[in-house]
Amino acid sequence: MSEFKTFWCTDDFMRQNKQNGIFLRCYNIRKSVLKFHFTLCVILLFSGNILANNIQVANTSLTGRNTANQFTLVQFDLSWENNWRISVGPSNWDAAWVFVKFQVGASDPIFTGVSSSGTTITVSSTYNLRVGMPIIVTGGTGALNENTVISSIISPTQFIVSLAPTTPLSNASVKCFRIWEHARLNHNGHTAPSGSTIDAGLLTPGSAFNTTTNPALGVFIYRNTDGIGANNLTNTQLRWNYGANGVPDNAVVSVKVFAVEMVFVPQGNFYLGSGGIEGGSFTDGSWSSGAAIPFQITSENALSIAPSAGNLWGVSSTIGGTGTLSASYPKGFSAVYMMKYEISQQQYVDFLNMLTRVQQNNRTSTNLSVGVTSVSNRFVMTNTSGLLDRCGVRVSNLVPSNGSITFYCDGNVNGIGSEANDGQWLAMNYLNWKDGAAYLDWSGLRPMTELEYEKACRGSLTPVANEFSWGTSSIADTPYTLSSPNTAQEGIASNFGTTAGNANYISTIPQAQQGPLRVGVFSANSSNTGRVTSGASYWGIMELSGNLWERAVTVGNTDGRNYTGIHGDGFLSSGGFANVNAWPGLIGTEVSGSEGSGYRGGSLGGFETSFVNRLRVSDRASATISTDDRDIGRGFRGVRSWL
Repeated sequence: MSEFKTFWCTDDFMRQNKQNGIFLRCYNIRKSVLKFHFTLCVILLFSGNILANNIQVANTSLTGRNTANQFTLVQFDLSWENNWRISVGPSNWDAAWVFVKFQVGASDPIFTGVSSSGTTITVSSTYNLRVGMPIIVTGGTGALNENTVISSIISPTQFIVSLAPTTPLSNASVKCFRIWEHARLNHNGHTAPSGSTIDAGLLTPGSAFNTTTNPALGVFIYRNTDGIGANNLTNTQLRWNYGANGVPDNAVVSVKVFAVEMVFVPQGNFYLGSGGIEGGSFTDGSWSSGAAIPFQITSENALSIAPSAGNLWGVSSTIGGTGTLSASYPKGFSAVYMMKYEISQQQYVDFLNMLTRVQQNNRTSTNLSVGVTSVSNRFVMTNTSGLLDRCGVRVSNLVPSNGSITFYCDGNVNGIGSEANDGQWLAMNYLNWKDGAAYLDWSGLRPMTELEYEKACRGSLTPVANEFSWGTSSIADTPYTLSSPNTAQEGIASNFGTTAGNANYISTIPQAQQGPLRVGVFSANSSNTGRVTSGASYWGIMELSGNLWERAVTVGNTDGRNYTGIHGDGFLSSGGFANVNAWPGLIGTEVSGSEGSGYRGGSLGGFETSFVNRLRVSDRASATISTDDRDIGRGFRGVRSWL
């Protein structure tokens, strides 16, 4: 029997939050990896280190293979502490969005005696080749562009490449690089452990399931009855339709299971605009001057934008003139899941480590193109020598001339990744729109709209004039000092607001650690008394005011208004860009621009002079700014429409 290996990556973090007197925990992403061989039906177990108060995926195996219908069950244990489901107050729950990635083959395929005719390549066998695999010439006659990938497989010995060889191949040696792909799950047939529910997240929610055109891209796992506390869900099983992914019965496959903590925002009416004087605020069309008039959203029907009573309008030009939001534009009325936290630095590292070399190069600031083997700036997001603004994402010092490279967090700048004080738990800054859109597409999520942002902040409550995401207009304004910086226990050592809301912004940013803070940092403070001091939204979503900007789809221009809320399908373009129809910034088939996006919720700094005002829920002064350079205060989080 062949020797098989297991792989794993550490969890991101633990946190403790409070919302409406209920303790919540701060989790982000966890993944486990296994490699298996279909023909041998070998079940491999995964076990990783156990970290308290953290979402965990462990003991991954495969079972129940059905070759007649080409599916198998991905089995794992899932646990996290102090999660909740409640039927009072917000009447919502937190959940894990779980999805699976796979890689075919035990090693990168290598061929000799290769020839070409136009874009058709002839090899000895196309077994284990996959569409999207990068390909390079390693010897013999011929040359390929560095961006060349397999675009289709047409026979047992021939495939088509995306770009014709710059020099035809003749008796050449070539190497193809394995890729990670998104597993197509079934809509049912999953096993939810006692006390939990599994909802399949289809590519197009509300439409009929289809194994290839409308598969489940992941599942939501959450409590099936009210409760607060630890969940320990053993032997969770997801049905993977491997045949729908074109995986042969006898393939060698590596599988990774990911889990991201989300918060459920139920369907219901809510208000846009606080009735205050925020810049560009939404208002009823009857407004003429002074404070905004809150406008209630009561459905997902088409919505007119006009300066007349009963229509959506704005108190400044950021509304973009008259027009219509179609019924397809997500207005926030329908139920949605939102990431509880901004993307963390470890999450982004995990994402980068799943990409091809060309994709990695486009999702970082440093030049990491094929052929580069020496990187002077190994902190690859800042494009500045050395660690900058607490962005510790670093590239390995072992950079191959081609093929994917390895990234890790190195917040203490000692060259050793994933140590206890390497900042894995900090919010990920220096993300532009293209970076965030790619992450969401890869995860099967989508961008939020600015209407969904306001719903996520204030919920169904009557607006409070000039409020922040925690529901009051008061905010702490003295610089914090940190305890245990860069660790999972990073906290506020002094100047924590005990009556005013807490947020990381220009007036409170710690002078010794100027950059993003650990996600959920305020909720774990011993002086925290609930929603206001923890900085939590009505639903228990964290840091919607401050820390990093929230990137949202604007209603202030045509590009934003054309958004239809389509979800990512788990697959990126060969260049590493999101490629989803009608997403802001779509140029041709790639999200390689940013028009139609904007900023909400403020950040630790930024390009505005009135920093504190930008943190207010209804402030839209930056709602149509689509500048897309990487910056200290720019992060991302995503959403997913419910069933």
